[in-house]
Amino acid sequence: MRLSAVGRAIPSGVWRAALVLALVAILWLALRPQPGGTDWFEHADKLRHAGAFLVLWVLSRRSSGAAAGLLMAGLLAYGVLIEVLQGFTPNREPSAADVLADAVGIAIGAFIDRRAPVCG
Repeated sequence: MRLSAVGRAIPSGVWRAALVLALVAILWLALRPQPGGTDWFEHADKLRHAGAFLVLWVLSRRSSGAAAGLLMAGLLAYGVLIEVLQGFTPNREPSAADVLADAVGIAIGAFIDRRAPVCG
């Protein structure tokens, strides 16, 4: 069990459920038809990618005892899978820059984790 910021134990099953929910939500958001209109700013989607994968990093670290390198590889593979699936989705197209943004989010999570571990 991990302790929350207030010292209460949060069962690892809760973290796993949150991770699965986040994975499903991110996949749904990535494969739904693109909404029209203007974005916040140019390349704002890259910020969303990095933020989503930072959240996935934290949830993965909280819910798994796997080595950091294995989690990084798994999350990056998930990002690549999303881009491949977008190639088969109407009004979507795969982007290497999106995978790079995913990697940035993972790297930020790993960097923060080295300074203030989110697990253990």
